[in-house]
Amino acid sequence: MIIPVVVIGGVVVAVRRQAKVTRSFSVEEQEEDARVYAESTKAMEVTVAEALAEKARDPRLASMSNEDLVYEVLKDCYDPEIPLNVVDLGLIYEVRAATDSVDIKMSVTSPACPSGAVIAEDIKTKLPTRVFRIPKCRL
Repeated sequence: MIIPVVVIGGVVVAVRRQAKVTRSFSVEEQEEDARVYAESTKAMEVTVAEALAEKARDPRLASMSNEDLVYEVLKDCYDPEIPLNVVDLGLIYEVRAATDSVDIKMSVTSPACPSGAVIAEDIKTKLPTRVFRIPKCRL
């Protein structure tokens, strides 16, 4: 009977100590954080837009096939665990680009790869989702 009381007392003491250390943000501080986040998001969007505009001015893109253009987009998609893009990693096996869809045959770095969903989402954000299909990967 004494052990549960000691354990509960220890938990209460630990929670009180943590409450003294953990800081609560005021409404003003939360609003300031939200404002800074919104400004940094806008700055990032402008930077990304400038980079995409610079890439779009590349004269080589005009002579590329649709598949090659998709490969160029895929070179900007990275495995979050490895600092290499999915094309250089050899994860992309085939790209078929039609006027209304893009089919990508790809794999992940290992059968139990936890980043597979993250990589697929990254690809979907960089390619129009309405024309993007990724078949189930077979390893």
